[in-house]
Amino acid sequence: MTSWVLLLTLAAALTVEPAVVPVGGLARVAVEGAQPSGTFDGAPLAFFPSGAAWIALVGIDLDRKPGRYQIRVTSGGSASQLDLVVRERPFPVERLTVPRKYTELDPATLRRVRREQRLLDSLWTRSGGRRLWRGEFVAPANGPAGSPFGLRRFFNGEPRSPHAGVDFRAPAGAAVLAANRGRVALAKSLFFTGNTIVLDHGLGLFTIYVHLSKMIVGEGAVVDKAAEIGKVGATGRATGPHLHFAVRVGEARVDPMALLGRPIETADRKQ
Repeated sequence: MTSWVLLLTLAAALTVEPAVVPVGGLARVAVEGAQPSGTFDGAPLAFFPSGAAWIALVGIDLDRKPGRYQIRVTSGGSASQLDLVVRERPFPVERLTVPRKYTELDPATLRRVRREQRLLDSLWTRSGGRRLWRGEFVAPANGPAGSPFGLRRFFNGEPRSPHAGVDFRAPAGAAVLAANRGRVALAKSLFFTGNTIVLDHGLGLFTIYVHLSKMIVGEGAVVDKAAEIGKVGATGRATGPHLHFAVRVGEARVDPMALLGRPIETADRKQ
């Protein structure tokens, strides 16, 4: 288990850890004092109470450019700011062969894909305002991690969107587990991702489970950490059975390995 290490402090009230984050990484903003409000590069932060501090997560999207980005926070009538440094991260390349129907879309399929993309995009702005997760996030499948986050992928020789998650190697029918407590925001069969479940853990934090052979939970259900929510499969654009697992912090696509096994909050306090 990796613990959060304090790397930068400003005015003894505002901290960000780590202070340097790779593309696709995750940082934690902590503020002591009255309930704060704040932004990262102009986008609002969602704070929750934890021990004597207020905590917010910052996700660094897969396509964010390296550089310095400003965090601004107001608490108890006083304002503070500091910079979060995003560093470049090299990504490998993978070439895959898939059925042509997944690379050469007919008009009807293209319309379906666009509808499904709009549906997914709408989820990231409709997260619940209450934190549902507690403690560390656990691995969603019993198997080694395969294709890593950020792969630059070519399907049938053509460049496609980068790999925005991690693939877990597990046999067909193996249990898929909720990485933490959350509400089922989506449970639906989609063209590219097949049977897909999205869990909303509150405050803009989502986990996504893709290519399932079976979905056990329905939309609106609240599931506990490590509860079985589906079965590993190969539905959608998949070359074989596996679990594609992804994480979103708001609209930012974040490396799941930056979240799993890390304590986000300190000792809870009543909310």
